[in-house]
Amino acid sequence: MEALRFGVRAFVAIFPIVNPFSAAILLLTLTPGDTNARRREQAGRAVVFMTSILVVSYFAGSAILNFFSISRPALVLAAAVLVCRSGWRALAVTDRLSAEAREEGLQKEDVSLTPIGMPMLAGPGTISVVIGLSADAPGVASNAAAIAAILAVSVVSFLVLAAAPAVSRRLGRTGEAAISKVMGLITLAVGIQFLINGISMVVRDLKM
Repeated sequence: MEALRFGVRAFVAIFPIVNPFSAAILLLTLTPGDTNARRREQAGRAVVFMTSILVVSYFAGSAILNFFSISRPALVLAAAVLVCRSGWRALAVTDRLSAEAREEGLQKEDVSLTPIGMPMLAGPGTISVVIGLSADAPGVASNAAAIAAILAVSVVSFLVLAAAPAVSRRLGRTGEAAISKVMGLITLAVGIQFLINGISMVVRDLKM
């Protein structure tokens, strides 16, 4: 049960930051002349890139901590800052992609790696959450549950991206803004929880 709870927690923490609905709208914007089949092909590659980045980041988390002599509280607090920033930007309806990156994407024939795969799906906030989760995992079962959560996010993301035209028609600009705000609120709450966890770790260490 503990592993299952950790997996659910991981999914809830990762999915809002990935926010495939915004990525689907961006995919349409950056591929105005492409067929739906071509978009699905790029969506598949983008999700593979995202999954690879997140899985590698998860397993590299402990190595990064050890190599740079970073304490778990420091990592969790750093993740909290990045996630809170990401959530606040979504609530403020700030574009996740800079004007320069958007313009560069319009010039590309394949946008699967950048900007869709990274930084849209697997950005600094998502990577920091994954590394934070790896530092917080209590055992092997929890690690397996976290990887299952990453794969579940990947599957849902592909389904949303593959259906980008339908998603765009259904949501419209108003629906997209509403979903971004909901995702932003959840992301901000996740960031604050990371902040609470990090502060609790610091307090515990000071008492020892």
